[in-house]
Amino acid sequence: MISLTEIAKQLKKEKNVAIFCHVRPDGDCIGSSSALSLALTSLGVKNQLFCDDVIPEKFASVKGKYSREIKEEYSCMVSVDCADIYRLGSFAEVFTKHKNTFNIDHHISNTRYAKVNFVKDTASNCENIYALLTDGEIEITKEIANYLLTGIVTDTGNFKHKNVTPSTLFTASKLLEKGADLNKIVYDMFVNQPKRRATLFSSVMNNIRFMLENKLAIATITLKDIETNGAKPEDTEGFIDFLMTIEGVEVGITIMEMKQNLYKISLRSKGVNVNEIAGVYGGGGHVLASGCQINGEYEEVVDKLRYTVSQYIPE
Repeated sequence: MISLTEIAKQLKKEKNVAIFCHVRPDGDCIGSSSALSLALTSLGVKNQLFCDDVIPEKFASVKGKYSREIKEEYSCMVSVDCADIYRLGSFAEVFTKHKNTFNIDHHISNTRYAKVNFVKDTASNCENIYALLTDGEIEITKEIANYLLTGIVTDTGNFKHKNVTPSTLFTASKLLEKGADLNKIVYDMFVNQPKRRATLFSSVMNNIRFMLENKLAIATITLKDIETNGAKPEDTEGFIDFLMTIEGVEVGITIMEMKQNLYKISLRSKGVNVNEIAGVYGGGGHVLASGCQINGEYEEVVDKLRYTVSQYIPE
C-alpha cells in the first residue's frame, strides 16, 4: 500500500483537485474533506469539494463550500471516507473514468475502487487525514484542527465507542494543542438540537421492537414520522446510539424509510460483526458499525434482519 507521505507529495504537485464526500455525509466525511481542502488551499493547490447530497445544518460551522455539479476539468480526484464507488452518488461515473484518482478511507469493507488506495482501519478517517498532513509536513491550523476533531468526535460517539484506540486519543490531543475547541464540538454535535429532532426521537424510541430474547433492538423511522414532526432525515443521526445504551442489547438497528419499499439500515453492536451482517445485503462498514439498504415490505425487511442477526448472536 502506498504511504501517506507519497500521497501528500503527489497531491502537492496537482494543479486542480476534486475532493468527494459520500452521500448522506456525516461528521467524519465532512471533517476529512474540509480539512484536506483547506490544507491544499494553504499550499496553493486549487481544489473544489463535491457532495451529491445537501450538507446537514448541524455542520454549518465546520463545512467547506460543496458543489453538486462538476463544471471543469480536474487533474486529480480524491474520495474520502467512502467505502465503495456507489457511495459517491452521481459522481461515481466521472470518478471511475478519471485516470488519476485517490481513495483515502478507514472502512474494512472498502472495495479499493481508485487508482491509488490508502485504507487503514482507524476509528475515524480524520485520523488518516491527520496522518496525511503530518507525514506530508503540511501545517495544521486551528481551523483544520477543528475539522479533524469534529470527525473523530462524531465517529467515536464522543470517545465512547469501542473503536477508540490510544492512537485516536493521541491524535485528538495533538489537535487540541493546535487549538481545536472540543467543548464547542461536543455541544454542537451531541447536545444542541432543534425541537423537531427531540420530538422525532421521542416518537421513534417509544416504539422500539425487542427481539431474540432482547438481544436485538430495532427502531424504525418512517416518512410519516419525519413529516409529522417537521423533521429531516439528517435529524436521525445518533438515534442508533441510544439503542446501544439498553442493558442486554447486543445489536441495535435503525430502519429508516427512504421511499416506498426502500429502507436505509444502520447497525451497531457490542461485539457481533455487523459488517458481515450488512454484507449479506450488499452493505458494509466496520465490525461494530455498518449499514446497508434493503428493498421490500417493512415486515419482510424486519424478518430478514432478525433472521440474519440470529445467525451471528452467540447462544
